[in-house]
Amino acid sequence: MKPIKNLARFNKRDQVLFFQELGELLSSGYSIAQSIDILTSAHQKWQSILSQVQKGLSTGQTFYQALEAFISPNILLQLRLSDQHGDISNTLVRIGQTLAKFQQQQSKLSQVMRYPIILLGILGLLLIGLKCFLYPMINQWRETNQEAINYPYAFIFCTGLLTLTFLTLWLWYWHHLSSIQQLNILAKVPFVGTIVRSIVTYQVSQQLSMLMFSGLTLPEIIDEVAQQNNKSYAVALAHDIQKHLKLGGNIERYILSQSFVNDSLAGYFIRGHKPKILARYLDYYAKTQFKLLMQQTDRFIGTLQPLFFGIIGVAIVGLYMSMLLPMYQTIGGLYQ
Repeated sequence: MKPIKNLARFNKRDQVLFFQELGELLSSGYSIAQSIDILTSAHQKWQSILSQVQKGLSTGQTFYQALEAFISPNILLQLRLSDQHGDISNTLVRIGQTLAKFQQQQSKLSQVMRYPIILLGILGLLLIGLKCFLYPMINQWRETNQEAINYPYAFIFCTGLLTLTFLTLWLWYWHHLSSIQQLNILAKVPFVGTIVRSIVTYQVSQQLSMLMFSGLTLPEIIDEVAQQNNKSYAVALAHDIQKHLKLGGNIERYILSQSFVNDSLAGYFIRGHKPKILARYLDYYAKTQFKLLMQQTDRFIGTLQPLFFGIIGVAIVGLYMSMLLPMYQTIGGLYQ
């Protein structure tokens, strides 16, 4: 199906909800067509999208073709391969469960971080208020007795300019790195690196198990992913693995050579299991990696939140000092 220009895609939240509810309906015994009918009636804002999906299905398109214009490329790839090689209904159930787990963790992280970010925003507004209103008033009071206070605006400006320049250069450098180089850098960042490794390991093992359940072999999966026309990390990873295999390497050595994947994943490929058996092992391994990811994320949140509040506390003390000390100096000058 060709993309429809005047029709929006699912946003991330709606995409998660769509596949979650679709998976639940399929698990309850409804067909794909029946499930789409139910979701069309249940969600008014999806009607324009799902009506196009229904039209596509009625004209003989496959489910992934009917959804092509409305979902992310990575999910579309899983649907296409499952439709061609295996059980798409089971794949839809798995996609719904996986997306729901990630949505739950993202919501938890955003809730924890929202309050510190709001406080930082308020502090920023207070700093602007001090510069624009309080400091000029204090200078006016002091002009009657002595020279105005020279606040370190030049130092602040130069520091801000240097920081902005550094961030701009870093973003330019980051943009010109390959996806694999970016992953290797992220995997070496303290605290964050372990989470990055768990995320990549979980996603790789989970998607491989899902596609192998559909009957695909590992070389077929790598070739299919590498043929995609998008710049996702999955496509970049598939291309990098292909290069490694062409040079005479194997998948186990590739995993062990990369810092963004947990080494334990390599053990499942050394044993030489058949795709269906390997899929079951990887499915179990993906579940253990997800539990590990949740534990690591909880620990990270538990460390990050007090750190944020500590920074905010120091900023508040500095803010009060920058506000009260000039006032005390001014009041003292009036009585001299």
